[in-house]
Amino acid sequence: MTGSRHPLFARLALVGDRRGVGTLAYRLNVNRPMVRLMTRGHVYSDPRWLTPERALDKWAVIQAPGARYAGIRLVTGELDPFTDRQAFVNAVLRVADPPLLVYGAQTPRKSRAEMEALAEVDHVETARLDRGKLAVHEEFPDAVACAVKRWLAARAHGLTIRT
Repeated sequence: MTGSRHPLFARLALVGDRRGVGTLAYRLNVNRPMVRLMTRGHVYSDPRWLTPERALDKWAVIQAPGARYAGIRLVTGELDPFTDRQAFVNAVLRVADPPLLVYGAQTPRKSRAEMEALAEVDHVETARLDRGKLAVHEEFPDAVACAVKRWLAARAHGLTIRT
């Protein structure tokens, strides 16, 4: 989110581990109105996709025992093993077979910037879908599957793709 690691974020993640204050902080940040705001803002392109039934499934994950530990580490960047973009690109360059990057055109600005930087790496093959945000794989599984099938077919014939 910020482009680098900040000691404050590591401390916030540790605060999230504390039983009382961590639970309270998680509940303040992850409640039904906040989850609706986040999913509409940067997770799904069409707010109607998150039906009440799907929302219940998501809510079960959010409320699972221990969910706050991963949630706060996601938000603070502490789940990410890389400290900067170049370290990530260097790791991708060490992958033997070119990876496929699939992302949606409506991906939020900061996340899209990281994806587009990765797409510029010669080693990476890319499929940019016409729509979709961070959960493009959930909202548009057929389009993602089609992109993966095209990529697999191209790989079988020794071709590369960039769409």
